[in-house]
Amino acid sequence: MNTSLPYELRERLRAARPFLLTALLALLFAGFVAAVIAHAPTRPLVWMVAYLVLVAGVAQGVLGLGQALLPGQPPASRWRAGEWLLFNGGNVGVIAGTLLVAPALVAAGTALFVAALAAFLLGVRGAGGGWLLQLFRAVLAITGLGACVGLVLTLSGITR
Repeated sequence: MNTSLPYELRERLRAARPFLLTALLALLFAGFVAAVIAHAPTRPLVWMVAYLVLVAGVAQGVLGLGQALLPGQPPASRWRAGEWLLFNGGNVGVIAGTLLVAPALVAAGTALFVAALAAFLLGVRGAGGGWLLQLFRAVLAITGLGACVGLVLTLSGITR
């Protein structure tokens, strides 16, 4: 029985691979941290676990896969590499800034992150329409709104 995927689908999944692998690592790391802190959770570490699951894990997987499958052609590899660097550099900045109580680092991370979201939006140009594209854009909008709310909370001192 031949279970190999068609060439075009394999190439599209290859385009999503860095995002999917990083998302998987984020989810595994979040689970490990949750297990370690289960007996004495702290607010910042519980927040970090949620961030890793929702943003670095789920959102990254959805955005990377959607961008690979929705447009006529996935964005060029350099474009995807730039997105990956912006998205994950932003995540590192937000997480480190939050744990270190460094609002400037959170702001810098958020700026990188929002730039990545804009790049993902541009990455699906020409994708036509349909509910999957609308869902992709909704994930972008909700994730971007969450980043802005998080930044406002950080800068206002509410998260301390």
